Amino acid sequence: MIEYYARKNQMLSDHTSNTAKLAQTFARIFGCEKIAYVAGKLHDMGKYTHAFQDYLARGVRGEKTIRGEVIHALQGAKYADESIRDQVVSDIICNIIATHHGGLYDSITDGERTLSQKLKRNEDRLHYEEAVSAFSPKINEAELIDEIKNVCRICQARGVSPFFVLHLITKVVYSCVVDADRSNSAGLDVDGTTPDWMKLIQLFEEYLGSFSGESDIDNIRKNISKQCQQAGARQQGIYALSVPTGGGKTLSSLRFALEHAREHRLKRIIYIIPYLSILDQTADTIRKAFKEDDGLILEHHSNIEPPRDSEDDEEKYHLLTDRWDSTIILTTMVQFLETIYSNKASKLRRFHNMSESVLVFDEIQSLPIKCTHLFNQAVNFLHTFGKSTILLCTATQPHLHKTERPVHLSDKPDIVSLTPDELNIFERVHIVDATQLAMDHEQIAELAKAQIVRGKSTLVIMNTKGDARNVYEQCRSFECEKAFLTTDLCPDHRLNILKDLKKNLETKAERVTLCISTQLIEAGVDVSFDCVIRAQAGMDSVIQAAGRCNRNKENLTSQPVFVVTVQNEKLTRLPEIKEGKGITSRIFREKKGKSLLSDEVIGCYYDYYFFAQKDKMDYSLNEGATTIYSLLNDNPLGTEACKNRNNRTYKGLPCAFQTAADAFSVIDRGQTGIVIPYGEAMQYVAEFQRSYEPKEKMRILKQLQKYTVSVYSHTLDKIGDAVSLVDNTFYLLNPDYYDVNEYGLLLEAKLSFLNA
Repeated sequence: MIEYYARKNQMLSDHTSNTAKLAQTFARIFGCEKIAYVAGKLHDMGKYTHAFQDYLARGVRGEKTIRGEVIHALQGAKYADESIRDQVVSDIICNIIATHHGGLYDSITDGERTLSQKLKRNEDRLHYEEAVSAFSPKINEAELIDEIKNVCRICQARGVSPFFVLHLITKVVYSCVVDADRSNSAGLDVDGTTPDWMKLIQLFEEYLGSFSGESDIDNIRKNISKQCQQAGARQQGIYALSVPTGGGKTLSSLRFALEHAREHRLKRIIYIIPYLSILDQTADTIRKAFKEDDGLILEHHSNIEPPRDSEDDEEKYHLLTDRWDSTIILTTMVQFLETIYSNKASKLRRFHNMSESVLVFDEIQSLPIKCTHLFNQAVNFLHTFGKSTILLCTATQPHLHKTERPVHLSDKPDIVSLTPDELNIFERVHIVDATQLAMDHEQIAELAKAQIVRGKSTLVIMNTKGDARNVYEQCRSFECEKAFLTTDLCPDHRLNILKDLKKNLETKAERVTLCISTQLIEAGVDVSFDCVIRAQAGMDSVIQAAGRCNRNKENLTSQPVFVVTVQNEKLTRLPEIKEGKGITSRIFREKKGKSLLSDEVIGCYYDYYFFAQKDKMDYSLNEGATTIYSLLNDNPLGTEACKNRNNRTYKGLPCAFQTAADAFSVIDRGQTGIVIPYGEAMQYVAEFQRSYEPKEKMRILKQLQKYTVSVYSHTLDKIGDAVSLVDNTFYLLNPDYYDVNEYGLLLEAKLSFLNA
């Protein structure tokens, strides 16, 4: 009897059986356990051939082999296709099996079924009859159809497109199979136990008890936190936490998440933050609350992607990050959406672990307009099928529930309510409309100087890095403490500047301070100035900027937030800021004389803003010729091509997984992370070059993230020879191109910069 191996020291029958069972366990919560089991059982069917066993044996002996020289995934897909008559079910399972080492393909290519093309093209390489003879498990098609029909019934009851949801079902089952396969191959013991939430709650409550403020604002923050704690007992759903800036959303939302996870025996809390610039400080706050419990918290925000040169790299590198199975995960909106709307195994692997979780979205108003409907569909799916609870946090709640494809908010979605008197206490500032005449950089600096002369610490926020730098240049001679913040500074550099800034702003220090920044300071940065000057943008940004002024009501009288129009401002690459700026102008005209910080005004702003951009919310491509939503839904372009070519309607799942994934990005593509020679960065670079242990290299790469600046391709082209590639893994910047005192990344070497 022939012994078939999956890899060295692992029997193939054990691997396929265990992968199938583990995938089934993962998929049970989504109601797709039978589909996951079949896909897991068949994923390595092609290894039941002499060709693959010989390939494996040669590799074990140390002989040279070429990855992919023996096909082993298409055989299972072919067997499933022949065994399953329903083409929708077949498309789902076959795509999962055929691509489990790469990425999901489009169902239709050039008007033909993609699977058929792949099988025809590789027919002579499959040794199919041999594989079937050695391994041909029975498939109960009726059970598989029942699972898909149940998904469709739920879609019908909720009035949503079954095609789009089935595309997500395909991805989540793919996630289950890929994770089961990799975990079993690596000998990973998957822990399915529920965390000890009560222990974490006790630690967290002790931490909250260490705060002793007794001001009116402190008392309201405690009330907000208490309401969040009580709301944890509510049924699972999609909720909103809408409180004014400075209301303590981070800790209050975490208090809700902990109580809710305990109440419903959930597996993890996932905290999703819009900007890398605030993730580190949020992580630091949470770590303090839990007394640095090692392994409890996973931060996933890598700017440096390690190479994946072999099939087992996912086990060697970053197993935890790929799986997202920690108790508390902190990540970015980019990672969240680019996980779900990828087609790649390495990213989708973590998708299924977003189930049975509390997902807290901080500063949800920062969601890019083009991603609105994709985001809404993702969170609806995770709640309906993944049994997760969603919390949308912001001071300015966008109308995601009023869009064409809305978020399905729970009944009475607000988990906190404040009385008019409590809201009045948060009225610490007033908006000054100074947009009548555009100001140049010198005039904006003079406006700031007038406040500095009066002894007021002032924050100036510009929309672009260029404008921020030019205003800062005009302010260099001012007699006060000064700070400059943009994303041209690496995270560690920014944090050091923020620490100094906070010290200067402390009441006891009484150092008049001027800070010039881009909008990175608006969200999640706990600083309080006497005055803010904000370049005109959307009302949500204006209100976020206002949250950095008189934050703790240090001044009992209302402090000014000046909104100014910047002369010759270039917003071509910032279309959403440009759109928001125009609508803010309309709001200023129409609501003249009213409080520009009121719920009425922000509600009106979002009504205008969302209506003006409703055609962009499906993520338009090719100047509106199609959208990513369309590609992942009924894919009319693909199905029409199929009908024209074959004179019949496509009967399967038409989704264009790969085309949509290739086109999708939360922020503009082409950004590259560059390690900056700042702080301890060069020590870590040297350690990385000396190390040969993969886990150690990954540890060092994680440390290097805080010394990294992301740049677009045109910037990378400009600095050219100033960067070098280290061990084929990351770029390192020449020290002459980084100013450690003020500006950070330079486009010209320091010598020419100083002589300019």
